[in-house]
Amino acid sequence: MEDVLLPNEIELFVQTMEPQNIKDIGSERWVDWHNRVQKLNQQAAVEAACLKEEQVKETLVAFGKVKCLVHEVILINIWKNKVLPNMLKLKPDPESTFLAYSILYHEGVCVSLLELVVYHMNCCETLDEASVDLLDYVCGSISQLLNFKHEEQGKQESAKDELFRQRSNLSFEIGIRSLSILRYLAEHFDRLPITVCSHIYTIHDVPILLTEILRIRPWVKGCKQFAGGKWKNWDQEQLVQAEAQVWLTLRFILLDSECSHYYSITQSRRTQLCMLLHLMVPSLLDQLAPLVDLKYWLCKLTSLQEYAAPPKPLLVETIMEIKENILAECKSSWKKIAKQQVGIVFSQNRELLQEVAKKLTDAYNTDLLEQFDVKDAASCKQCGNSAIQRCSRCKTAWYCSRACQVADWPKHKENCP
Repeated sequence: MEDVLLPNEIELFVQTMEPQNIKDIGSERWVDWHNRVQKLNQQAAVEAACLKEEQVKETLVAFGKVKCLVHEVILINIWKNKVLPNMLKLKPDPESTFLAYSILYHEGVCVSLLELVVYHMNCCETLDEASVDLLDYVCGSISQLLNFKHEEQGKQESAKDELFRQRSNLSFEIGIRSLSILRYLAEHFDRLPITVCSHIYTIHDVPILLTEILRIRPWVKGCKQFAGGKWKNWDQEQLVQAEAQVWLTLRFILLDSECSHYYSITQSRRTQLCMLLHLMVPSLLDQLAPLVDLKYWLCKLTSLQEYAAPPKPLLVETIMEIKENILAECKSSWKKIAKQQVGIVFSQNRELLQEVAKKLTDAYNTDLLEQFDVKDAASCKQCGNSAIQRCSRCKTAWYCSRACQVADWPKHKENCP
């Protein structure tokens, strides 16, 4: 796959990144900003897929701009929950929702880019206090998966209904991507402010949240699974990537040494966590061998007799600065902002819409998306089946199960650094 941006373009786009103002959303300047972020996201995806040097990630770290992406996802999330409803009251039946959808899509683009870069430890370290904001955001997005209902396109769908369906589908995809981001934050929280650890175990009660997610399995619909941003056919045995992320996150946070310091196992929590044992079928353990340790921990939990809360460390709680600053800046003037933006976001000016569409067409590289569709499914190096895990050392060889990885090791070790 060819690069979307040249190295000097990557540096320029990243260096000029600045937190946007909610009042500027939908403006010509904002559309240009969305265009640049989309291209950075596509370039980062190309680098990750082709195992190239990850220049987008390194440039974001070098200029300290990862926090800007966190600001963006929170900003658009606030906009769609506070401003958009008021705009729809002012204009209940908009004729064109093209720009409104682009604004909602911007949140998904930023989450996608965060998913690609937060995987790396040095990127997580640059988040600093913004990691608390990001954790609150991803937990909120994951919680929405509990009530998600799949909506199909209607035959006579109004523009407003179409926008609601698009918003719902985007929220679902963001929730699925948030599962990966949560895992990366959990695995790196020894490099993050200590309040992140506290929030994972106490404020958000992530173990119970993920237990409920595993019971519902929102990434499965009949004989289809949600992977790579699309619903695909599923054999009902192969482990879905989103589900693998949840299991690995649970294993990490429950077996981590900090768990006993922050997380009190009450009777209610024990009952819910032990439900996981019924989900740990042999085929799951075969595909994710590290879960054997988690199963052993849960079995010990079933015989727990006493419920004693551990002494909680004294912490100075970090305020979610990004979210609080945005809310303070707006001063609850959502109706006023909606009134200012409704004429732009729901514009019927044909020339304006064509100009915006022309800019975004350049950013939404459909040829690149088609290439990703072809490359999307990784194959097991040993048997050729669909793979969901890769060698932890070289990160280039993919396998469908632990058994295949062990079988291929005599050959693979010669090329594994």
